[in-house]
Amino acid sequence: MNTPIDAINAPAPSTPDHVTHPPAAPRTGALGLLDPTDPSDPPDPLPRVRSVLRGGVLTVGLDGEFDHWTCAPLYGLLDAAAARGARHLVLDAALVTFCDSALVHVLDRWARAGGTWEAATTSRPVRLLLDLARRLRPPLAGGKRVGT
Repeated sequence: MNTPIDAINAPAPSTPDHVTHPPAAPRTGALGLLDPTDPSDPPDPLPRVRSVLRGGVLTVGLDGEFDHWTCAPLYGLLDAAAARGARHLVLDAALVTFCDSALVHVLDRWARAGGTWEAATTSRPVRLLLDLARRLRPPLAGGKRVGT
């Protein structure tokens, strides 16, 4: 190591108590929902659910992995929204990295309760799952895909 001996005894550089950085502009997904993730961050295995209820339309943004365990909170969210008058579900699933049949069950339950839904944006895993579900059984009641 080629550190000058005087550098060892030099005082540490001072840093301010707090460094202020200008706030970054919030990123939004395709439906204008706040997307708190930074694309340079590594993927977070925990799922994120964002929702907005306006005029009988519930918009739900999903981010992460969704299986039997991580879809369970969606049932409560949809039940609470239905109790508040939601009748139509708009799904923003562009940031879903993995999903299994549990997501289909959530959508099917919503439709069987009389609600309608549409997938406004989907990631490849969600698109493949919904296409497979349509091929294996009759189309999910009330479901249609608006965008990809």
